Parts: sequence; structure tokens; C-alpha cells
Amino acid sequence: MAEATSSQIGETSRSATAAGRPAIGTTLLAFYAAVVVVQGGHVVEHIIQLIQVYVLGIPDDEALGLLGFVLAFQGTEEWLHIVFNLTYLACLVIISSRVLGLPMVPLLARMAFLFFGVWLEGWHVIEHIVIISNVVANNGCPCPGILDSQLGVSDTVLHFGYNAIAYTATVLPFVYLLRPVRPAKPQ
Repeated sequence: MAEATSSQIGETSRSATAAGRPAIGTTLLAFYAAVVVVQGGHVVEHIIQLIQVYVLGIPDDEALGLLGFVLAFQGTEEWLHIVFNLTYLACLVIISSRVLGLPMVPLLARMAFLFFGVWLEGWHVIEHIVIISNVVANNGCPCPGILDSQLGVSDTVLHFGYNAIAYTATVLPFVYLLRPVRPAKPQ
């Protein structure tokens, strides 16, 4: 099977446009869809952590989500989160470099994606770097970040917020890419 070149990845598929799909390469659209699905799963993990803390009464530092129980290192899920969030940020940068110039994505959706998606996720990664430095220093938790300490809010709530906002900003342009292309009106 031949591998696609980088120029083919971003090419507009004539058959996709003719079928009423967006004028975007199918590989890029599949990549974006995978990012949306995987980050959706990450948001669900944070919802599970909220349930563990606020419904089941599990202490914050022990509420690891589902994957965190399986992939805990140093008694915490924080290593899993930093790897995931670094990967997510890299994916958002790739998406932004290819998608944000497309005319079917309105300017407001592009700006929301850049600020509430890419920029906020960049800040989120910085938070995780601070958290990991505390994990290393304490050989586990307590492992506060920056804003949870400053605002007096639990990291479970704060990081759910980061993920929910960044995810919403990621989904918004994706929805526009899935809309059928409307033919230009004849003049």
C-alpha cells in the first residue's frame, strides 16, 4: 500500500466535495475526528473523577478515574495526564495549522479554537508540568498545580474545567467541517 505524501494529506478531495462533504483532505478530517473522539474520552475520565469525589466520597488525591487506576505511577494519574495533554496540544497545533484557514470555518469559531483550545491547552500543559514537578518532589501527591493553589479550588474541578472548555473549542470548528458544502450561488 502506498503512503500518502504530505501534499496529498491536505489535498481537497473532488469526490468528497461533489458528495457535499467539506473541502478538506480525508486524512486530515479522520485525524481531527480521532482527536475529537479521544479527547471526548478524556473529558469522560474527568467526569468520572468528579463522580468519585462528589458522589462516592473518594478523596481528591485518590480519585484517579478509570484509566488512572490501571496506569497509576507514583500513586497518581498525573503522569498519564501530562502525556495525554502534551499529545493533545501537539494535535491541536497540527489541526490549527491546516484547518483554521478554511473558509467554511467562521472567524469566531477559529478564534475560539485558538484561544480556548490551543492557548488554554498550552496553559493546561504548564499546569501539568508544575504538578509533575510536585509529584517528583513528593514521590506522589500532594501535587498542586498553579491555579488550584491560588484559587483554593480542587484540581479535580479545575482540570475538568480546562478539559471541557478546550474540548468545546476543538469540537466547534469540527462541526463546521462536517457540514455539507453549499454550492456557490450563480450571479
